[in-house]
Amino acid sequence: MKTSIKLLFSILLTTAATVASAQGFKIEVMVHNSTDSIAYLGHHFATQRYIDDTAKVVAGKTIFTGSNTLPDGIYFYYTPSTYFEFLIGNQKFSIETSANDVAKSIKFSHSAVNDGFIKMQSFTTARRLESKSILKLIDEIDDEPRKNILRDSLKLLNDQVLAFQIELQKEYPGTMLDRMIRIMQTPQVPPAPEGVDDEQLFNYLYYKAHFWDGIDIADPGLLRTPLLHSKITAYLDNVVIQQPDSVIAAVDYILQTAKRNPESYRYALITLANKYETSPVMGFDAVFVHIVDEYYLNGTADWVDEETIENLRNRTASIKPNLIGKPAPPLSLWDTLGNKVNVMDVDALYTVLYFYDPDCGHCKTKTPILYAEYPELRAKGVEILAICTTTDQKRWQEFIVENDLTWINLADLNSETYFKFYYDIRSTPTIYILDKNKKIIVKKIDAEQIPEVIDDLIARGL
Repeated sequence: MKTSIKLLFSILLTTAATVASAQGFKIEVMVHNSTDSIAYLGHHFATQRYIDDTAKVVAGKTIFTGSNTLPDGIYFYYTPSTYFEFLIGNQKFSIETSANDVAKSIKFSHSAVNDGFIKMQSFTTARRLESKSILKLIDEIDDEPRKNILRDSLKLLNDQVLAFQIELQKEYPGTMLDRMIRIMQTPQVPPAPEGVDDEQLFNYLYYKAHFWDGIDIADPGLLRTPLLHSKITAYLDNVVIQQPDSVIAAVDYILQTAKRNPESYRYALITLANKYETSPVMGFDAVFVHIVDEYYLNGTADWVDEETIENLRNRTASIKPNLIGKPAPPLSLWDTLGNKVNVMDVDALYTVLYFYDPDCGHCKTKTPILYAEYPELRAKGVEILAICTTTDQKRWQEFIVENDLTWINLADLNSETYFKFYYDIRSTPTIYILDKNKKIIVKKIDAEQIPEVIDDLIARGL
């Protein structure tokens, strides 16, 4: 079957991708029934694929050679008509297969670890097809007892896969295959001991505590698979409690463990900084600030140039004043009559700071929707301060008249307060909700979410 993939012809971010060796590597590939003329040898790196070598295909035969050793990992052979993956263990081995049916015909010589890799692929593929059929049946039938029997069958299949993986680990200890299987496995939680009051809590704590058992985050071979990235993502998103302090502790564990290998540390730091700088989860900007302060600005990211460091320093400086849980930055602005209004003096159970631009398309849509909710919100003790982000007095006042806005309208027409910096206004509309003591409790939500969020805050007594 013809396989199409996106190949990224680029150099890895790290110069430690290969280690000098007098012997180097030599991989001979014979693909019967192939009509291709050029083949590529590449490897996985987290979520991407990279090319290591290209070679001519002559009568189906390709030879990849190099003076450097190839690091452990999942590699691939690619032509326009053929794609398959294999592991690097030995540096010199051969592969034989047929373009007509790669999966069934592939054979390796002088590479025992790939014999195991093929065994695992074949076994798990068969079990996966069985599982798919069972899941389809579960969805189609309404008979609950029958569904339970099918669920037991699924569990049996999972147990078979686990048992097969364990046998492979015994057969290929310490190899790339063994380490891959370890990272694919999940903790098997034992029955809760007698006397445990909260079995669900016990299960969670055990699962979390043993999530990384037998896995070396600093293993450079695991970088050259998609598995480590997926494992870290699953841990941070599905295992760790989704609160900034808990996530920060988990991030620290990952980064401190990864430090044993410079390449792993670099990957982990860049990945986690990007993840939390752009996180859609409210409050996780605190995780990004922590990463920058503790790992970039202390000199451990020695590959980063001074310009980037300065940009990161400025970025976090604009986030720190408005983190959730902190007092809102002082803010005094002017109303349409030129009177100065101190936000901290507004008497309300909740104060909504609604930063908008009269020429912003989203603002033109969201403002009337929010204003329609204003009377009911105000009855619940909410005050809305609509803060114009431009210095164009005419457009500001026209916008107020056009939308008949009688809530508190404010602006800084002379740019005296730097509120865009202190409230990190990078787009509009931007929204903050303050409690009665003017502490930030919600930030950067959609305008249409405000009524629901307010009801939730009232219900929780926040």
